[in-house]
Amino acid sequence: MAKSSGGKQTAISLKIKMELLKAVDQKQKTKTEICKNFDIANSTLSTIIKKREQITEMFERSKFEPERKRMRTAKHEDLETALLVWFKQARSQNAPISGPLMLERSSELAKQMGITFSANPGWLERFKKRNGIVLKNVYGEANQVLPTMTGNWFQSTLPSILEEYEAKDVFNADETGLFYRCLPNKTLLFKGQLCSGGKLSKERITVLVGCNSDGSEKLPLFVIGKSLKPRCFKNVRTLPVEYTANKKAWMVATMFTDWIVKLDERFLREKRKVAMIIDNCPAHPNVVLKAIKLIFLPPNTTSVLQPCDQGIIQNMKFFYRKQLLRKYLLAIEANEDFSINLLDALHMLHSAWNSVTPRTIENCFRHAGFLKVSDSLAPKEMGKEDIETEPTLNEMFEKVSVLLDCPTVSSEEFVAVDDDNVCTAPIMADKDILEFVQSSKNIIDADSDDENEMNNAAPVPTSSEMRNIMKSMRSYLDAHSNGEMNNKMDDIEQFVDNLINPKP
Repeated sequence: MAKSSGGKQTAISLKIKMELLKAVDQKQKTKTEICKNFDIANSTLSTIIKKREQITEMFERSKFEPERKRMRTAKHEDLETALLVWFKQARSQNAPISGPLMLERSSELAKQMGITFSANPGWLERFKKRNGIVLKNVYGEANQVLPTMTGNWFQSTLPSILEEYEAKDVFNADETGLFYRCLPNKTLLFKGQLCSGGKLSKERITVLVGCNSDGSEKLPLFVIGKSLKPRCFKNVRTLPVEYTANKKAWMVATMFTDWIVKLDERFLREKRKVAMIIDNCPAHPNVVLKAIKLIFLPPNTTSVLQPCDQGIIQNMKFFYRKQLLRKYLLAIEANEDFSINLLDALHMLHSAWNSVTPRTIENCFRHAGFLKVSDSLAPKEMGKEDIETEPTLNEMFEKVSVLLDCPTVSSEEFVAVDDDNVCTAPIMADKDILEFVQSSKNIIDADSDDENEMNNAAPVPTSSEMRNIMKSMRSYLDAHSNGEMNNKMDDIEQFVDNLINPKP
């Protein structure tokens, strides 16, 4: 509980608790300094640290609004979750929603769930407050984007966007499926699969990719898996990407809403006005935001109009699969079994996304008509992205193809093996909503059937082992590297030393 000016204790929001935990994990300040900065007692911080797992779970699952200060759940939690899913889906379709309608829907859902429940205005007000819902007609910016579905995109909509926003404030985001363990010998089995269910879906995750039109800003990847806490996440406090999960590893309206609202809060703090171009699907609700204007692409045109589909996503997959092949070859050379777990995949994705250059992103936006062709960019260069000029993937692909005996598969097919995946949820009927709610309760500790030993957590090195690792790294760099790498090694050693010997 934070201290108020009158000496009383005031509650701390879930958002602030997460900021406190982040500050503790960064170890840049002592706990006493953190308490002073946030104006809380040392005992309060200790309590928050003890409840870390509960607080983190509530935040990651968006069980409560970030500004909520009490983490008390409703009596009929599953019912409220189902109603919230229905509400966000209906709002995404611009359906008019009233209090009486919500009471009616809650009664219908309760009946289907076998719950004895009396819907009344008092309960509805508490439900709305718990979930930050304001019932009003969807006017204003979010509703104004709807004509783009039928209007002339290139002649009117796009020019108005480019006139109103600077290139750095025009963003595009899109989902893609990823078979994160797929090697060349599985390409023909996986290629063309919609992967909406069944055995192959266990090999897939969904990745939301977002960036701005001049390539100066890439949003953190947002990844959706099937297990919220797979075994390989044990002992891991910070993931390299944003991560959540549901039974089908699909983007759904509730997840997209949570993601875009958090992004909106960030841009609001930065005092920016941003245009976010997205495709029109049930998983992308028409959310009313403060700093972001959602602009929906015309239906069935995303492959032509969406910048991320012009090569940005393919470029990321190219770098991901290059890493996958390299790891396979290294395992063969070391006479070791090859395995990739979800945590490995997230680190590789993070690295692959970092490898996508601003030039590639800018060119893809240009291909989609978002930027004028620069006088300095010759027409013959327009289609020459990094993906087409990088020789190392082809070389590694040929080696792996020989080892795995799959000569009929091309490297292009391998990179694009999961392009046809279904990765966003369709409109859900009541039975689908109830199934989604039930499955969401079971994903926290559940691993996929085939994720056994390879998903076990790697042992955390001891302080003594880390010191020896640092010595070995230093010796290796002394023998093989230059002064610049030694400078980077100095930074790494200092960072590790601060972890081993934190400030008192």
